[in-house]
Amino acid sequence: MRTAVLFSVLALGACRTTSTTRAPGPASVVITQAVPVRAWELWTAGRCLGAVVRFEARDDSGRFYYSVRNREGQEMGIVDLDGRAFRYRAHSIDPEWIGTGPVFDGARRILDGETTPDAVEVDVTRLQEILAKESESNS
Repeated sequence: MRTAVLFSVLALGACRTTSTTRAPGPASVVITQAVPVRAWELWTAGRCLGAVVRFEARDDSGRFYYSVRNREGQEMGIVDLDGRAFRYRAHSIDPEWIGTGPVFDGARRILDGETTPDAVEVDVTRLQEILAKESESNS
């Protein structure tokens, strides 16, 4: 019996736990670059509410999000790949979750639209020009 107790004490004494830490910084961060691949203007009652731009990770098209922009091209929020719509708020660190559902419905909520807008696909490279012209004509 003493031998068993002695072996168990020695075995527990032989266990060692090590931990390593490293300071956060550029070497510990994985950077994913997303590029715009598709874009839509959102129209309701003859008025452009803004636009939705789909961004995909360069190395994995299954990782994406939708950027929701107002008529001036400012990013007002995002819809993630799970359909969750988040609106950015001035002077707030965290975005506000405003609902989950289809992308264009989330965009409507982010842009404070009353009805689901008509989405018209546009050339992603020309989106900035289109939004700038619309902004000028509404001024």
